[in-house]
Amino acid sequence: MADARGDVSMKQDTMRALILVIVAGALFVGSPAWAGDSWWIDPARYHMSVHGQNACRDCHGETAEKALHPDPAMVTKDLADFFRVDQCLDCHDNILDDLAQGVHGERRVEDPAEYRTCLGCHDPHYQFRPSQDRQKDLDAAGSRQGRCGACHEPRSSLPSPLQEDEACAACHFVAVPPAPGDAGRVRGFCFHCHGRSGSPAQKITGRRMPLIIEASYLATPHGEMGCTVCHAGAAAFNHDEQRPVPCRECHLPHDAKVARDAHMAVSCESCHLKGVRPVRDPESGRVLWKRAAQPGDILILHDLVRFDGENGCRRCHVSGNTLGAPSRILPAKGILCMPCHTATFSMGDMTTILSLLLFGVGMVGATACWLSGSVGQEREKNAFFKTGAVLGKGVKQVFSRKFFWMVRTLFLDVLLQRRLFKQSRARWVIHGLIFFPIVLRFLWGLVALLGSLWRPEWPWVWHLVDRNAPVTALLFDLTGVMIIAGVAAALGRGVVARAKRPPGLPGQDRLALGLIAGIGVAGFILEGMKMAMTGHPADSKFAFLGYGISRLFSDPRGLEDLYGTMWYVHAVLTGAFVAYIPFSRLLHMIMGPVVLVMNAMRDLEHRPGRRTRP
Repeated sequence: MADARGDVSMKQDTMRALILVIVAGALFVGSPAWAGDSWWIDPARYHMSVHGQNACRDCHGETAEKALHPDPAMVTKDLADFFRVDQCLDCHDNILDDLAQGVHGERRVEDPAEYRTCLGCHDPHYQFRPSQDRQKDLDAAGSRQGRCGACHEPRSSLPSPLQEDEACAACHFVAVPPAPGDAGRVRGFCFHCHGRSGSPAQKITGRRMPLIIEASYLATPHGEMGCTVCHAGAAAFNHDEQRPVPCRECHLPHDAKVARDAHMAVSCESCHLKGVRPVRDPESGRVLWKRAAQPGDILILHDLVRFDGENGCRRCHVSGNTLGAPSRILPAKGILCMPCHTATFSMGDMTTILSLLLFGVGMVGATACWLSGSVGQEREKNAFFKTGAVLGKGVKQVFSRKFFWMVRTLFLDVLLQRRLFKQSRARWVIHGLIFFPIVLRFLWGLVALLGSLWRPEWPWVWHLVDRNAPVTALLFDLTGVMIIAGVAAALGRGVVARAKRPPGLPGQDRLALGLIAGIGVAGFILEGMKMAMTGHPADSKFAFLGYGISRLFSDPRGLEDLYGTMWYVHAVLTGAFVAYIPFSRLLHMIMGPVVLVMNAMRDLEHRPGRRTRP
């Protein structure tokens, strides 16, 4: 059994890795670091440009004279810091004369000074002749590359660099799409400064930040990728301003069992990077990360881990934390929570197991009592055969013409409560205040759960999961208030009706109503505590009642310990309610739909004009 689980896990990891490689490859090609203001040159586009037959040193001759190239001290500067108009005028010496006459190309010029920075309009590596249709030539790049192979040595069907430019091309020319060796070339370029082998450039870089041991980096999950897959702006000027690509550009979000609404505001790095400390951003409310690395240290920031068990959770879930995390590691919302929350089909915690066990025992007893009569000709058979006969007849009805009437009955009499509406509109309103919000919450949570499992790439799915999203917050608070109001109205009506009830009739099931009210009140208290602990997220005011309760907790210190206790109070009340259903008057929630469908089928058989069996 363990081997089977291992095989399944290995297949899942393989599929995830394959998806990651495909998406990362797409990012590798489409990243902005591969075009425009970049140290990388697309050889195909450069070859098609007006300067495509020029040697690199025709414009960058001073580079060969530098003692250090690239120089870490220069990479943080802007592209304009390296521009010298004299470089362009060496070949285009007529430009200044034209500007003096108020002309540039075919355009009249009002202020010649605005045209002295050529890079504002012209990309020297990809500039086309004015007569060329740039987009047409770019679209035809594939056919042009094919014709280049007739004269040049093939390297992904791209033109070879001039002989004197081979040293430049070794680092700066990158095929699009990348050739198999380009990822290594990118890493080599980056490790020129960021590695830890002791080169002059690395010593300069090491005075400002920790360095990376290349062998250790290659052993990380992203070790075989080029650095610019994640650091999209790394191969460009203003190097210190570039930011990593968000993890979700490649990785799908965790499903609702792992992510839950409480983890929607937690960055991936807070959990999966070694050597970092989770911190809460006071402005956004998100849980971000900090590192304590100093210049000269070894950078282990790329060493991602996949935690199993509670080790990773203990980064945040400790007593006294300031992240808004409960000190207890609470189980995921399981199957008991599904009627009211976006939950999962899990049932691993003891509360759920005991509740479902008692519920099952009660349902077996109720079913045995219900089947103690006769079913057709099954009078002499035991309960097992009677149950089988009932199930068989039910399956037969599903695959018959009566199925439409079954669905109609379920919709009108069970979902919309038509019969109750006809009997008493006051009871229908009270019952609807409890019933309809639970149905709406269940459908909302079910769609969110299935979406997070099947289509996690759809952003709207996570708006359904996130309890801090405005619509979700408002809906859940509004429906929660309706449920509590319905319970209060039901209890009040029971008090009034008690005096009019004939002796001997069963009374109102106040225990069941009390459990429902207790679940709702505990849930709102939990919501208020969570808001207070997390610093009141931006849209938390839409959860109006929870927000109001959160303001009662003026000092959130200590709530991280109390929250876990209150969570289990809420869970135990829910479990007690579920376990109590078969033994209470609420059994009609299960038996009522069955009886209504059976009665509808019976009425259908006796409708006037319907042919009946002899």
